[in-house]
Amino acid sequence: MKSKLPLLLVLAAAPFFTALVRAETVSAMGRVLPSSGVFDISGPGGDTVETVLAKEGDWVDSGASLARLDSTKVNAERVANAESELASTQTRVAGDIDAAKEFLTSAEEEFNISLARLKRIESARDSEFISPDTVEIRTLAKSASQAKLAQARQDLKKTETEGRKAIRAAEAEVREARSALAASSVQAPIRARVLKVLAKPGQTCGRQELFKLGDTTSMKVVAEVYESDILKIKEGQRAAISSVAFPKPLEGVVENVSRIVYRNTVQSMDPSAQVYARVVEVVIRMDAVEPLDRLVYLQVDVKIVL
Repeated sequence: MKSKLPLLLVLAAAPFFTALVRAETVSAMGRVLPSSGVFDISGPGGDTVETVLAKEGDWVDSGASLARLDSTKVNAERVANAESELASTQTRVAGDIDAAKEFLTSAEEEFNISLARLKRIESARDSEFISPDTVEIRTLAKSASQAKLAQARQDLKKTETEGRKAIRAAEAEVREARSALAASSVQAPIRARVLKVLAKPGQTCGRQELFKLGDTTSMKVVAEVYESDILKIKEGQRAAISSVAFPKPLEGVVENVSRIVYRNTVQSMDPSAQVYARVVEVVIRMDAVEPLDRLVYLQVDVKIVL
């Protein structure tokens, strides 16, 4: 059964390639890419690679650490200190607010007592046993307790406002510290395969990329079609991709046609071909992933069936 499988594949593909020979086609050069494109990952300038954590061929999740930098230890300590300071600030603010509330409760009780005493004496103001001095003393006591109550309310409001400010400042420091710690590791932007590891321990970060990543679960070919042929190309047209690296041509479908004319970047090996030409990029979604997922950037010949 195994010996018949290659023959069956050839027979299944035969109608397409027979039609390809007979049909009108547009030829172009192209390059193989993951459908996600290739991500060039670098680190923050001035930092240094401490440890490389990813290997070529690894699948990494979004946010996964690819390399740890020298600033990791310092920033980890900063996070620990910031989190400790936040917890301390929250405890202190909570204690200050509780104390201010207790003072307010005491002031309210004192005011209520002084008010009740004043009302009682005012109700007996006409009695010969109540002197004007006693009424005045209780009136002053009520006024003093009322002022104390107003101050207690103001103090509680001020304590809550300043407490919120202190907590927000501590929370902001925690966020900044965590961001700095996150920046101390080179992270994957998407779930992808590590295509190339360029990072080395001791390497200074900067403009040079440290890793190349790409999601190779689906593959595409970006063909450079001459501007003279581009109006013949439409989405949905079938295409055949060939290379000396393939045992047979691979199939795909035109997924997108750019609206911008560029200068070509893929050079033909044909000595009679134009060195520089005006082209339009055409994206071809490939039917098969293998072996293209192991041949990123491979230069290929493209024939699009019109």
